[in-house]
Amino acid sequence: MEFYNPSGTPVLAAADGTVYYAGDDTARKFSPWSGFYGNIVVLEHPLPRVPFDRLYTLYAHLSKIDVSSGQNVTAGEIIGEVGLTGTAFGSHLHFEVRVDPNDYGSTLNPELWLVPHPGNGTMAFQFLDKSGMPIHPLENKVQYIPDPNHPSAADYYPEVYSFESLISTSPFQETAVLGDLPAGLYRVTFLWEGVLYERWVEIQPGKLTRVMFVVK
Repeated sequence: MEFYNPSGTPVLAAADGTVYYAGDDTARKFSPWSGFYGNIVVLEHPLPRVPFDRLYTLYAHLSKIDVSSGQNVTAGEIIGEVGLTGTAFGSHLHFEVRVDPNDYGSTLNPELWLVPHPGNGTMAFQFLDKSGMPIHPLENKVQYIPDPNHPSAADYYPEVYSFESLISTSPFQETAVLGDLPAGLYRVTFLWEGVLYERWVEIQPGKLTRVMFVVK
């Protein structure tokens, strides 16, 4: 995920944890090539109640690093500042959630792991064929309709994953995610081989709602 902010904007730890690495990625590689992330902080988070023993969050392109390897941090603590070091076009924070801190292919969708704002929730989708394989439907649309007697209050267009590794790594096996949605009623539609599929879904505050479509 990319968070576009001016250089110098404080970067906060997403959760309690320990600094797994803090420094320049030319000294230690976390991507397919050195120098991709520039100044980087990687935090380790023990999570005994989820399918993983621990997860790692990665913060890249920093202009300044305020922590050191081995240091304990708390959620919301400043760990650095936004910048554009490494391969960055414009000032922004590049944020990842990983299962293995050193494996570029173990990335999870951060939308599933970031706590939504109060009153909001998250929706994860599975678009599958009859054999259970992921598909890439057309014209995906999610309409927020708090009152069925009135037009939608907001429209969203979930992007289906293009990398199968994202699906295989995630415990939810989702193929798309929309995070931080207002609680309420939603109409989900998409096209597949000329057929319009539709489902009504209710999002509850603070919860992850999983929606599965199996096309015939």
